[in-house]
Amino acid sequence: MRREWDKHHLLNVFCQVIEKGSFSKAARHLDLPNSSVSKAVSQLESHLGKTLLLRTTRALSTTDEGKLVYKRAQALLEGFRSLEEELEELSSAPKGKLRVTFPNTLGRMLFSQICNDFLKSYPDFELELIFTASHLDLIEENIDIAFRTWHTLPDSPFYCVSLLKVKLLFVASPEYLIRCGTPNSLDCLAQHNVLLTRHSVLENSWVQDNGPQYTFTGNLIANNRFHIREAVLAGIGIGMLPSYFCQKDIASGGFVELLPELPREQKTLGALYRVKRESSKKLDTFLRFVEQRLARLELPD
Repeated sequence: MRREWDKHHLLNVFCQVIEKGSFSKAARHLDLPNSSVSKAVSQLESHLGKTLLLRTTRALSTTDEGKLVYKRAQALLEGFRSLEEELEELSSAPKGKLRVTFPNTLGRMLFSQICNDFLKSYPDFELELIFTASHLDLIEENIDIAFRTWHTLPDSPFYCVSLLKVKLLFVASPEYLIRCGTPNSLDCLAQHNVLLTRHSVLENSWVQDNGPQYTFTGNLIANNRFHIREAVLAGIGIGMLPSYFCQKDIASGGFVELLPELPREQKTLGALYRVKRESSKKLDTFLRFVEQRLARLELPD
């Protein structure tokens, strides 16, 4: 009985003959004698009981059976190569390339420094960071990890992990509050200059449990929270910003949180990825680093 490893060799030689277009070119690529390549193809045909290649002195063509064997052999050989890579990855220090996508503001505000620190700790990694307002298709765009926020867990075929709870906070500068007064209720807040974003209608309004909905208005609308933050710091109006975006300004005294007693809906910051963490050391290493860094954040309650 022929050993399975021999079958792997025969399939590899057969694929090289087709891809190179001749026995001689395949032999040079594999660093084998022409006779060994010819013998390997004959042995494969004998084992399968089918003619796979039609040979003439001028041309080489593939039979229907040969086309089927080539297609299946490509998948088998690629699977074996992937297995070798996974085994090598498990036995070595984590390294490799990851394509990671973030929402624009979230990525710049929360993840840019985390990724820089990760590369300092793991210099053998390569990160390709994609900041975008769009939800990229993980398969079509070959994305390894997509960081996103959601109110409810998205219906997705991918693996996911929840990382952080995020709330929207009402914030203003001390300058604005001295000039315009401090609102002590939603009714009062609705009379103030509330700076708006175009991300979501829900982020420009407030619904109390079993109560009225408050819709806010202001003299500034922007699709970028960085500009809203700068405008709040400048004393132009009141902002509704995510907790991760406000923590440093609240701690430094640049922002004052308003109506902190209000219950507010939370979003979840999480990650989507295509393969199990335990099957990819590089993926797990990066996610563990992110989890540890996010766990150290001191966000407003």
